Amino acid sequence: MSTFTLSVFIGAQVDAGAIASRRTARRKTLRATSSRDINYMFRRIEPTDQSSPVYREQVPGLTLWAQLSGEFRGGWWTGSRAFVVFGATLYEIFDSGTSTELGQLQTNTGIVEFEQGLFQLVMVDGSAGGGYVLTLASNAFAQITDPDFYGSKRVAFLDGRWYFIRPDSQQFYWNDTIDDATDFDALGFKSAESVPDKIVSMLIDHRELIAFGELSTEPFLPIPSGDEILQRNNGGVTETGCAATHSAQKFDNTYAWVAADKNGRGIVVRAGGQSGSQPQRMSTHDVEEALTKSTDLSGAWAWTYQEDGQTFYCLNAPGMPTTWVYDASVGRWHERAELSGGQLQPWRARGHLYAFGTHLVGDADGNLYEIDPYEYTYDGAIMYREIVSPHAVAPSIKFINFERLRLNVTLGQTTSGTDPQIEMCYSDDGGETWGNWMARSLGKIGRFADFPVWHRLGRAKDRVWKFRVTDDCKASIIGMDVEAKEATA
Repeated sequence: MSTFTLSVFIGAQVDAGAIASRRTARRKTLRATSSRDINYMFRRIEPTDQSSPVYREQVPGLTLWAQLSGEFRGGWWTGSRAFVVFGATLYEIFDSGTSTELGQLQTNTGIVEFEQGLFQLVMVDGSAGGGYVLTLASNAFAQITDPDFYGSKRVAFLDGRWYFIRPDSQQFYWNDTIDDATDFDALGFKSAESVPDKIVSMLIDHRELIAFGELSTEPFLPIPSGDEILQRNNGGVTETGCAATHSAQKFDNTYAWVAADKNGRGIVVRAGGQSGSQPQRMSTHDVEEALTKSTDLSGAWAWTYQEDGQTFYCLNAPGMPTTWVYDASVGRWHERAELSGGQLQPWRARGHLYAFGTHLVGDADGNLYEIDPYEYTYDGAIMYREIVSPHAVAPSIKFINFERLRLNVTLGQTTSGTDPQIEMCYSDDGGETWGNWMARSLGKIGRFADFPVWHRLGRAKDRVWKFRVTDDCKASIIGMDVEAKEATA
């Protein structure tokens, strides 16, 4: 009988396809997709390079920063001033958390996009005629009324012109007078015609206007002189379109989106390193399966932020049970979610604004929060944290006797005087059924030495571990060691 230690936990993450490929299955099961991280993100141990091990750091909490009214629809930081739209109202917010109303939009739900020029801040809400201009010097707010403005779901800015998508068409169009978003000309437009599909999204990246069609993507470059303003970069056209307008976001010195083509949709991709190169798959099977549960994939939206050397792409979709977050620094996904009525729900954050040196996110109920790494709740609500490990399997696929499990976890860091707990249970059938929870202490304030240990944990051929934390404490997990013996019979 051989004794060995399994270090299966530190940094391990399994793509479902890696396990499913060695089993013939007629349905997707938890056996093929055991690994899961809810409200835990990955972080490399420094000095950082691609070979550095990673550990699981719990995600930051939320602290209330300001209270307004209506759902958060978008925000913008000019470099010195901050603006948000909640409900139908445009507010300027200040570093004290106070605000002042600046104007009213004609809609009160849905994403609002912003783009800033030299003198004006432009907003679009996706409705017909739903374009607005705030003159920054005077705070004058007005709706765009030029008859050649048709509305748009997105807006981008380059060289004194704002660019808009003409609804239900292959065209994008722009303002006529430089640095004035109130003046348009019916001839100021361009068509994306390499594939006969409608433009659904758009952004500017490295001075290229990227027009996302339903089944294709076309880049356009500015022309230094002449009557034309932009010309298509034919070498950059790809046959990958966009399934969701607001999923396309600049990210990690490139851009990412939920893709679609003639063969299907629902894969998250990022642009290749060179113009014209094919988009690179960014999602895993688990993320793609979650997207299939969306009741309206075209309504998926994403937002990005960067903190402590990590760049995050946060993805939501109607009907998707959690928020999926991709971390470019480690190339891995995790889930952010909240517990309500015993059920997981998407993270309350609907979008992000970096202002006054603070990461701010808004919810559907008029609240603006600070992303706070020293807060272990969501503004007082439980932060439910859960990890499901990859499979622990003996090389011979024989039974393993699990004798001892020790968890290397952050101890003694709680904001209350209670004794916070971490709970563990396990499954011997690949995650189909689970045993009872077994709790261990995470240490009262100042107790840093006693790592949680569990003994006499039975035997199995295929063991999956699950851990959860609900207390107001820090519980980052560095690793897990299991002492085990291969059974003789």
